[in-house]
Formats: sequence, structure tokens, C-alpha cells
Amino acid sequence: MRSPSFLPFLLAVPLAAQGALPPPPVPPQNPITPGKAILGKLLFWEEQMSSNNRVACGTCHTFAAGGGDLRRAVHPGPDGVTPSPDDKFGSPGIPRADAGNEYQPDVRFGFGAQVTPRSSPSFLTAAWFPELFWDGRARTAFVDPQTGQTTIPNGGALESQALGPILAGDEMAHDARTWAQATQKLVSSRPMALATNLPPDMAAAIANGASYPDLFAAAFGTPEITAQRIAYALATYQRTLVPDQTPWDRFQRSVPGALSPQQQNGMNVFNGPGRCNLCHVPPLFSDGQFRNLGLRPVAEDVGRQAVTNNPADRGRFKVPSLRNAGLRTSFMHNGQFTAVNQVFGFYLNGGGPFPDNKDPLLLPLQVPPQAANDLIAFVTTALTDPRIAAGQPPFDRPVLASQRIPPGGFQYGIGSAGSGGRVPTMLAEVPANLGNVDFKAGVANARGGAPGTLAVSVFPANTQIQGVNVLVEVFTTPALFWRQLGGAAGAAGAGYGTVKFALPPEPTLAGITLYAQWFVWDAGVPVGLCSSRGAELRLF
Repeated sequence: MRSPSFLPFLLAVPLAAQGALPPPPVPPQNPITPGKAILGKLLFWEEQMSSNNRVACGTCHTFAAGGGDLRRAVHPGPDGVTPSPDDKFGSPGIPRADAGNEYQPDVRFGFGAQVTPRSSPSFLTAAWFPELFWDGRARTAFVDPQTGQTTIPNGGALESQALGPILAGDEMAHDARTWAQATQKLVSSRPMALATNLPPDMAAAIANGASYPDLFAAAFGTPEITAQRIAYALATYQRTLVPDQTPWDRFQRSVPGALSPQQQNGMNVFNGPGRCNLCHVPPLFSDGQFRNLGLRPVAEDVGRQAVTNNPADRGRFKVPSLRNAGLRTSFMHNGQFTAVNQVFGFYLNGGGPFPDNKDPLLLPLQVPPQAANDLIAFVTTALTDPRIAAGQPPFDRPVLASQRIPPGGFQYGIGSAGSGGRVPTMLAEVPANLGNVDFKAGVANARGGAPGTLAVSVFPANTQIQGVNVLVEVFTTPALFWRQLGGAAGAAGAGYGTVKFALPPEPTLAGITLYAQWFVWDAGVPVGLCSSRGAELRLF
């Protein structure tokens, strides 16, 4: 097996100090500067980076989950059926939208949040890996996606990875999103408009009304916002997150009492009969290799082979770092396990039952119960940086809007059924932040091809008109938006539509609540009309 390219760097550290995690490698083309670091921190937690203002990098990669995702959503896998053995557990992204950012049904998830087909790996040790993502498709050479030029020939995997989710349709983007669209949105977005409880360094950076062009000028010298600059800033921020204050690191620095007797026993099992150190090599606790664990059939996900086109890489995935694994709630590329003890049970039996290209290092282990408990205690407690667990700097973060706003928005009341007994579904997950150029409200589960009307009022209601539930004050409605719904004409539940309008960046509107409801003119019911639930559009 080839040696991962970062091992020479780690091996160059004197043996007496090798135990503690060394500083991350930094490519000379993107040196760490305070301006880039704080800009990257803002961008990492900026939900306006997504097409629906609900997903930031930090939505799927959070400190409380050891750099992974606390959420756990089901992807149906290749068979498209759930529950079934090939189900995967990934991160919920955004509902699908077409190139115009209008709601579009997805074959797997309908109008709900799409789910990634792999679990979110931890970003906390990403800076030490020469290739990133589970399959290593984020290469060491960084290529500017807008110019096609290689600007970092080696050591730029973090920059390469940073840009992937921003244009990914199942994570942060509508279909066919371009870098011109993503960067232009930042030009007009008020930094951190959706977040609250900003850490002091973030609050100071945007004090006095600093815009994103101002922040890019402070970081790079001019205000232009480009994909490369976004990548450089995000990578710089992540290189400032060095989780090197674990009990194990302190033990390597000869701090008295750094490890408890149980943790020391667990470390000995880790390096001995547990055989963990063969793949999870200290101090990173990963060898940077790609291995097939026999977890699932190769046909479900060929892993590394899709990147290299090498059949020898079939079913192989990156060996993750075990640092902060005690905080994680999802393990393996498919999220199959939820706790470290489950992972140990998997390895105790020599890995998974699928032999095709299974790694030869996987053998049944001879570890008695007490030694197993010590090993699990070592991994879950001795490798966790207490600053991450406590959310202390530099591992602090704001509260995101998606933590405050329900997945479907603020809905209320009961709609009225149309064709086939279907009640039209209100799609109202997009935050109503002032200045939101991507604001929209949609309807689904209605009669295909029918006319639809979104009514927006300053007052709610709770009445009926000819038996149809009306939840907005129609006599004082300031706006009616008419749409011909998509979907197969006349088909019950097939109709869908979107109304888009930019919210004005007018501070005096903050705190106002508008009320919205869809009405569908449905020829399949006697009264010819049906309605959705209402939605509160809380402007902020």
C-alpha cells in the first residue's frame, strides 16, 4: 500500500513530541491571516450561502457532533425503498428546486429535504488529510472552478472540498446553480443576517455595518467575491481549528494524571490486541488510506473506485480520524452505527460480512469484555478535546436560523381537501429575512395543472367560504399571486407551484408578521376550490 502524502510531514516531527498533534500543513499559496480566518468563520456559519437560506457548512458539520451532523435522516439507497437493508443515513439538505430556484419534485424525496447518500464526515481534522470526502474526490491540487487554473498544486484538498457543497443540488443549491449566482448573492447579503448569539470575534468583524465586499477587501485587498476566495477563506478558518488539547495529547506532553488508569489500559488495548493503531495511526488517528471494511455490498457504493477508476479501489472509503469520536452520533460512510460500542462490536467480529475486496487487516479480535470497555473509554474520552465539547473558542459558533425556524416554517390551521381528498401542502421553509433575494413560498400535493393563488395578508383569519377553510383575511389581502400549477393535468396530488419575490432590505419592517395561504381552483371537487394550511411569514 502506498503511504499517504501527509505521513512524511508527521514523521518529520521528533519522536519525543510526535504524540501531540502537530500544526496543520498550510499551502504557501494560501497562508493563514486574521482577515481570511474571520471571513472563513463567517462564511462557514452563513446560511445565505445556500439557495434557500437554511443550510450553512456548519449545519451539517457542527462541534457538538465532533465535527459531523447531529441530525440523522434516511436516504433510501439504490433500491429507492425504505426501510430496507441498503438504507443510508445522511444529512438533510434543501428541497429540490429547478434552475430558476422554483420547487421541483425529487424522485426520492418529493418536496421534502433531500438527504445526502453518505454521512457527514468530521471537518475537525480535515486539514491534515491530502484528499477529502469519503472517496477522496477533493484532490490535493486546487483548481479554481471559475478560471480552470490550478492555483494550489499540492496541499489544497481543504480548498477543493470547501466548494463542493455550495453547488451540490442535494446539499445547498438549486439545480444548475452557478458560481456567478452564488457569489452575487453574497454581494447583496447582510453578513449573518439569519444568525443570533454571534461569538465576539464574529460580532466585531461585522460591526458598523460591514458588508461581504468589505470583508473580502479586508482579507484579500479588493472587494471582489470569487469562488477561489471563498475556498481560501473557508480553508483558512478550518486550519485554525486544531483539536490538540485532548487527554491523550496532554499525556504525550507528560502532563501528570492526563490519562486515567482505565484510559491508559484502553490505549494499550488500542495499540495491542485491538489492532486499532494499524489503521488509526497516532497522532492523527488515521493513516489516510482508503479501505473496504466489508460493511455493505460494493454495488451499493463503489466508493474510491468512482474517483480513480481502479477496480482495486472498489468499496474503499477513507479511514477517518478518531479524534472527537466520542461526540459523534453517526459512524461509517453510510451512517450505519450510532455509537462507538457498536463500531467496536463490528471490528470484534473481523469487520463486515461482504468479502469482495475486503481489507486483509480485518481479522476477528481476541479482546475480553473488560479490555473492550477500557478501549471504548479510551476512544470516547481520551481523544476528545474538551474545548470542542464545551463550545469554547476557537470552537464556538452562532445560533443558526434553522435551529429556530421549524423545518416547514411557521404553519398554522387546517387546509381543505381537493381532488382525491388531497389537502394542498404549503411549502414555507424559507426564512423571511429582510433583504432575502431568494425568498419563495410554494404549494404541492394539489391538482395537476390547476390555477393556484397565494394570498398574503397582514391579518390571519379562521373562517370558511363555501366550506373551504380560509386562514388569511381575504378582504384586507394586500397581495395575490396567481400561478398555473405544474404536474400532470387533472392528476390528484401532482400539482405544484412557486411564488418568488425578494424581501426589501428595510429595517423598519423587522418584527412584522404576514400571513399566507394557497388556494387552488380545483375542478375535481364540487365547490371548485381547496386550500392549504396557513404560514406565518415572520419578517426579521
